[in-house]
Amino acid sequence: MRPRQQTGGVPAGPAARSTGDEKGTDGTPVDGAEPGAPGGRPRGLSSGMGYSGLAQAAPLVANLCLTPYLIHRLGLDRFGVWSLILVFLATLTVLDGGIGASLARFHAFHGAHGDKESTGRLVTGSLAAFLLLGLIVTGLSLLLAPVITAAVDVPDRLKGEAEQLLVLLGPLLTLALASNSAIALLQANARFRPLAAVSVGASVAYAMSVVVLVREGGDLPLLALLTLGRYLLVTVAGLLVGARFIRVRRPLLPPRAELRDFGAYALRMQLSGFTVFLNGEIDALVIAAMLPVRYVGIYAAGYQAATGLRSLPLYGFPPILTRMTRVFARSGLPGAVREFPVLEARWLPAVLAYGVITTASVGLAVQVWLGRGLALSGAVAAVLLAGYSVQVALTGIRTCFVRAIGLPGHETRYSWFSTAVNLALTVPLTLLFGVMGVVLATAVGITAGSVYFVVLCRRLAGLRDRRLPGRWWPVTLAAALMACLGNLLVLRLGWHGVLPLALAGVPVLAAIGLAWALLLPGIADRATPGEETP
Repeated sequence: MRPRQQTGGVPAGPAARSTGDEKGTDGTPVDGAEPGAPGGRPRGLSSGMGYSGLAQAAPLVANLCLTPYLIHRLGLDRFGVWSLILVFLATLTVLDGGIGASLARFHAFHGAHGDKESTGRLVTGSLAAFLLLGLIVTGLSLLLAPVITAAVDVPDRLKGEAEQLLVLLGPLLTLALASNSAIALLQANARFRPLAAVSVGASVAYAMSVVVLVREGGDLPLLALLTLGRYLLVTVAGLLVGARFIRVRRPLLPPRAELRDFGAYALRMQLSGFTVFLNGEIDALVIAAMLPVRYVGIYAAGYQAATGLRSLPLYGFPPILTRMTRVFARSGLPGAVREFPVLEARWLPAVLAYGVITTASVGLAVQVWLGRGLALSGAVAAVLLAGYSVQVALTGIRTCFVRAIGLPGHETRYSWFSTAVNLALTVPLTLLFGVMGVVLATAVGITAGSVYFVVLCRRLAGLRDRRLPGRWWPVTLAAALMACLGNLLVLRLGWHGVLPLALAGVPVLAAIGLAWALLLPGIADRATPGEETP
């Protein structure tokens, strides 16, 4: 299925001039075929974002709760080995040829037209590709496991466990990608409530299994098997819930024309995804090569805190991308352009305020979570989150826009610009500041790339931001101070762990709530299309 082209090279999609009365390929009305007028407040978007957030927050919260428990049970060295394996897994899931990152867009496009057969072919094709990738990784791991453990500073007593974990990387990769495929199917068809139920159920089952089964000492292979079980549960349950959107018929794979379109799109997404590795996961590998493996765990704790807080606004992406893709499928590029300012006028001030408040308080919160002895993890989290906050605020709606209109190459260009800046700064900043220099280079790189992406989108379709409301600055700074003072008081109590962290979250949530309560009414009034500042 090759989309038609408008002037300017932007694919319009086969339904760009639809009347809104679409029916699917089987003659039934398209699920969700009435997205509302472009530029208006999207119907059901808020509840979709809420359930999407719950679905994505569940594994984050489970890991957040389990981290101090695992550090205590496994010890810092063994936890560092587990963190390194998770870095390898995260790297491999990013390097999947762009398939996983592309599924949500193509599922949403097929869903907009009720094309269940094309959706079924995408599902079977993606699962076959993920199985092949897993087999390749398993074969390489069997050959290279001793070489890899020798290349990083793993204590001799842990090398046997590390090699066992490396052999399990292939199955972990296959099921991790398969679970992402099931999640993308539900996201693209706006099934956020059942997705939340699946995610929460799998995360709770995983956390309970870890607490009951993982003992002190050599339980790393068992931990990997429990992780496999979580991915398998999400995959099976997700596909069962999404079965109503799939019809499996021969041929089982997409036709060549659609494979070419999907492959071109996925290649650009892969190029963007590779920069995620260069701007994030490679930091852990650099640290593993330079320092004892326990420092990987110290970095991983700070990285987990920063990426977790960054992820909260990103939970709105799936419903926003689904919404933007369906608007584009029906109204073409003009409809997507009209939709952008409505969403961006709310997104930018709210997400920037959230970023300032959480960046100011995350260093103290990490010390409450893990203890003052891991203050370095808090510093890592603060530096990374500063860069992530700018990135999410500036690129969030723009990323959904370029993906929806089928031009992810613009995202690729800004991602590689970020990577170039990051790599250029890594060596000098590392020589000056050590471990903190590595994360500082990453933060500066993604900030510079985000600004470049704003310029690219302005050239592409005239997308512009408004100026922040005048009261944004005093309200946000006052809220950040409130969050810091609250976290400082909790830290002075000397308590550490998940429950004290929850207590430390109270002033942060109160500060965010206060800031949004004061800012959002004015933001909503300004969220009308066609009034962007030049």
